[in-house]
Order: sequence, then C-alpha cells, then structure tokens
Amino acid sequence: MSEQDQDWSPSRVVGEIKIRGGNLRALSRSSGLQADTLRNALYRHCPKYERIIAEYLQVSVETIWPSRYSIQAK
Repeated sequence: MSEQDQDWSPSRVVGEIKIRGGNLRALSRSSGLQADTLRNALYRHCPKYERIIAEYLQVSVETIWPSRYSIQAK
C-alpha cells in the first residue's frame, strides 16, 4: 500500500492546518460550528466536516481520506 492510498493521520491533518496559520477550533468556529465539531472528521466519516477541512487545506477530501472515498468503499 503506497502512501497515497493511506489516510492522513489526525496529527498530520492538524499539523497541515497549523502550517497554514490556523487551528481546528478556529476553523470550526469560522464555519459556524461549535469549537470541537470538526474534530469528529478526524476519526469518523463526516462528509460536511471533511469538506470544510479539505477546502481550507486546498486539497480534495480523497487526498486526505482515500479510504473513505475510494471506489471500493462505496
């Protein structure tokens, strides 16, 4: 299994957000959600929250969570 086939770890997602000057709590709040809401996407399939994170990081949800969006998973 190549690195491209693996989901990003929760710490990588949080780290990538920090690199861009943000944090998960602030991103949640700026999206009109409770402060810890987006944290759910790190551990379970939450399409709306995954999209918010991916858009902030300017990558596709498939890039971050390929196991959740692969053809086999559907």
